Amino acid sequence: MSGAVVVTGAASGIGKAIAKKIASRAAVVLVDLNEIKLAEVEEELLNGGHQVARVAGDVSKRATHIEAEIVARKLGILSGWVNCAGIGGIFPLHNLPENEEHLMKVWDVNQAGSLWGCAIAVENFIREKRKGAIVNISSVHGRQAYLDHALYEMSKAAVDALTRNVAVVYGPYGIRANSVAPGAVMSEAMIQSFTDAPDPDGRRRWLESSTPLKRIASPSEIADVVDFLLSDNSSYVTGQSIYVDGGWTSSLGSREVDKELAQRYNLEVDSGLPNR
Repeated sequence: MSGAVVVTGAASGIGKAIAKKIASRAAVVLVDLNEIKLAEVEEELLNGGHQVARVAGDVSKRATHIEAEIVARKLGILSGWVNCAGIGGIFPLHNLPENEEHLMKVWDVNQAGSLWGCAIAVENFIREKRKGAIVNISSVHGRQAYLDHALYEMSKAAVDALTRNVAVVYGPYGIRANSVAPGAVMSEAMIQSFTDAPDPDGRRRWLESSTPLKRIASPSEIADVVDFLLSDNSSYVTGQSIYVDGGWTSSLGSREVDKELAQRYNLEVDSGLPNR
């Protein structure tokens, strides 16, 4: 992979990890609404000797993506685009807030943000008659349902549908599109959710024990998969949603482990978590 890659949501969490991973092999355009954190990530990459630029803006607006594409062309040939920016939201369908702006923000950032990113990237690839790779960050929620997450799950399922469409329609021209669906990831948002939970340790243990690998992923583990999907090493992979979830979506919901093996590996016999 070479040229320039646009990464939205690059100021923190998974997006930041993706930008840092890609920067070792390509110029990176960082996009985020948080100008302060965005500048910090840019400075960190510049100090590491990487080629980087930033665009501060709302990904739900088409203009933000147009600006990112223009900046990318100044750095080199656009070769990849990662739509990572996203927000969550807990909204029970039987008790939706009167203020629809809170609802539509999730819709606009997650769906419109990915739509504009894909559209601007494809426009560039077609105009330049070049191959390119797009990676959209989806979620396990795009396939599985959880309490009061209907709106978020709709938005992530839409991201997967968009990914398939781009892959099918533009595949003949060498344009690939895939989505990555993370499970629990130790991002800033996840850490904050533990802090806000009535029982922070219990919340974390539940997530860990619900995952067959019995741990929460680091953002860099998601970035590794994104990097692969942008590279020529995945040249025949397109239209796929890759679940990077520690086996979560493959489970029937049981957290039980073999007690004899748990003792042999010095794990808790009830949860499979490491003894602390």
